[in-house]
Amino acid sequence: MKQPALAQDLVPINEFRSNLKSWLSRVEEGRSVVVTQRGKAAAVVVSPESLDEAEEERSFMRAVVRGLRDVETGELLADGEVWEELEQLMSSTEASREGRVE
Repeated sequence: MKQPALAQDLVPINEFRSNLKSWLSRVEEGRSVVVTQRGKAAAVVVSPESLDEAEEERSFMRAVVRGLRDVETGELLADGEVWEELEQLMSSTEASREGRVE
C-alpha cells in the first residue's frame, strides 16, 4: 500500500461525495484516500487487498510479540511442534488466499 500523499490524497467529505468515482479510482491504483470532516481526518479508504495485507501484517506482528514473550517466560516448544504449527498456519493462509475455507 502506498503512503498517502496528503496534498493529493486528503479530501474533504463533500468533495469525496461529489467525485466518488474519481477517488475510488485512486484507491484501485493502490493509493489510500484520507477523507476529512471539519478539517480533521474522519476516515481512510483503502482497497480490499491493502486491508487484507495490513491485517496479515498485524497478525504476524502479534505472533512475533507472543513468541518473544514466550521466550522471556521460558515457554518454548520442541522443534517438531513448531514445524507442525507452521505447516498448519501456512495451509490455512493459502486456503484463505485461494478463497476456500478448510
